[in-house]
Amino acid sequence: MMKSIGIVETRGLAISIQIADAMLKAADIRILRQETIDLALVTIAIEGDTAAIQEAIAIGTQLAKAANQWIASSTILRPDFAVNGLVTEIAKKPST
Repeated sequence: MMKSIGIVETRGLAISIQIADAMLKAADIRILRQETIDLALVTIAIEGDTAAIQEAIAIGTQLAKAANQWIASSTILRPDFAVNGLVTEIAKKPST
């Protein structure tokens, strides 16, 4: 079964950790990567089945918006093989 991908971008590291925790507790997902740029922009990429990704992204988006730290969210349901490979390679990249 092809997994789906979700992405939440926030301002601030602390809220991103809170969001990651809430998403992991709410849905059967796996965090692929958390990318931090200058502690101001944090992107969390997750994978799981479609329903789990939709639930997790909805919760993450709600928390980020409530804290006024939301930048963007996106879900890619059953991504094309090439996109899945791109995300897998990004997940393997060492953090900067």
